[in-house]
Amino acid sequence: MAGKILKSVVLVESSAKARTLRKFVGRNYSVLSTDGFLKHLPKSRIGVDENYQPDYITVRGKGSLLAELRKETLNARRIFLATNPDAQGEFLARQCCEIFGINPNSRCRILLDELTKATFKAAFTDAQPINENLADAFQAKQIIDKYVSHKVGEYLERKIWRGVKVGRFRAMLLKLIAEPIAQKTFTVGKNLTLTALQELAAKELNFSAARTRFIAEQLYEGMNFSSDGWAGLITFPHDKEISLTSERREPIVVQEFLTEYQFKLYELIYNCLTEKNPSAKIKLDGSTNDLALMAKFDKLKVDWADVYAGGIASLIKRKYIVAEDSTYKITALGQRVLEALDGFFDEVFSATAYNAVNVKVHEIAAGNAKKLNVIENYCAMFNAAFDEAMASLGEDAQPQNEPVVESDEVCEKCGRKMLIRHGRYGTFLACSGYPECKNAKPLLEPLDKKCPKCGGQLAKRTLNRGRIFYCCKSCDFATWDEPQALNCKVCGSTIFVHKFKERAPMFYCGNENCPSRENHPVNKILADIKRRSEARRARKERKAAEEKS
Repeated sequence: MAGKILKSVVLVESSAKARTLRKFVGRNYSVLSTDGFLKHLPKSRIGVDENYQPDYITVRGKGSLLAELRKETLNARRIFLATNPDAQGEFLARQCCEIFGINPNSRCRILLDELTKATFKAAFTDAQPINENLADAFQAKQIIDKYVSHKVGEYLERKIWRGVKVGRFRAMLLKLIAEPIAQKTFTVGKNLTLTALQELAAKELNFSAARTRFIAEQLYEGMNFSSDGWAGLITFPHDKEISLTSERREPIVVQEFLTEYQFKLYELIYNCLTEKNPSAKIKLDGSTNDLALMAKFDKLKVDWADVYAGGIASLIKRKYIVAEDSTYKITALGQRVLEALDGFFDEVFSATAYNAVNVKVHEIAAGNAKKLNVIENYCAMFNAAFDEAMASLGEDAQPQNEPVVESDEVCEKCGRKMLIRHGRYGTFLACSGYPECKNAKPLLEPLDKKCPKCGGQLAKRTLNRGRIFYCCKSCDFATWDEPQALNCKVCGSTIFVHKFKERAPMFYCGNENCPSRENHPVNKILADIKRRSEARRARKERKAAEEKS
């Protein structure tokens, strides 16, 4: 009996990218996804020692994936690394070398600026060793950011309370949001970079930076064009200028293969690039929105394209800012953070210092600076500011617990005020009369959206680990899918989005009786979710009955 043919393995960072590349390789290759980083700096501690050496640990929940990848790569003929062609992708490729025992000096690295069959074959032929300088550049910035955010957290948990922290870019972003926005006009440059694309999409499509980046990555990672095969529509949308993989794929030709939002963004990109003039004048109206903040960063010459969306999301999650009608407003907690930083970290959190670190990071990538020297130089300046801030608190300063917040709601059982508490199942309301009154209920944040079932008000509930689901305050409607600022064109009900791990999100009308829902693929998905939920509930009820008996 003939022996089993050993396959070569190609590792990438996303399932969508793996799905596209599987269409380009032969049966002697296996394309596997790491689903992002396999190891990362720990969240619960600093993870960087006094010599600025990192301590990476396996990402929570990825133990089984890591074991599976080890098994698949153990007897592989060869292992190739086709992670994204930027500094982060290079660092992930080097991390894979360390985890799976790949020689980083071998021709193991495949660079794919675009995902097409011809480009993939050429990249295979041109496989090269790991670019250590580029990987070091990403790691230097990663270590600085982790070290700084953790140390600032040590100060803020004594100045404000536990859990309050902020990093270099987010401190800048928070300060810009707190400043008034002037009315002005600015021009997006003629080169279609990720920066220009996010600005254009915000102006022309009212897309958030996060949505633009997410969809642009989908357009890069590729999709099935039926008889035309699998391919990406644009080149890698990060460090370099974006371009089309083929001008013959006009938006109208590929529209049937794209979601509504994918089509809108691709049409914008296509028109900009084929007209050879993607520049546009953008007028700011004085509101603190994405465009205004992007313009501020452009004026400060800050490279914001890869970090802006994550920064906004983090500030909202930490309740330093709120988003209202596409504008951002600083909260009382956000203002306290700025006041705590003021006078101590002005220099180290300035645009000048941020840009200086970026210049040094680029020098590391070019082989003109050493990673450790760059880290030590910035952290020495930061530590001086940190020591001064800590000294201002006094030697006896201890971490503070977050104060109990009184809500506007009154306990329906005893008439006393309800308090906002945080527990193992998320945020909830509890009676201030505890333990005499043990009344408690979920905390629901009202949304300006209507329930598709009864027309009542929708609300958001935050569970543990930041998980969120949405429900109606008047009926039993509940869903994990986020309601959108869009209404169905057929019946006027709220539109929801169902997100997938491995493919594009699916938008649908929340009214299950709407004609647009007839034969809609989301029907089966929602039915399966409901069936599994009912099965879990039944198991819990049986278990409770058994324990009671």
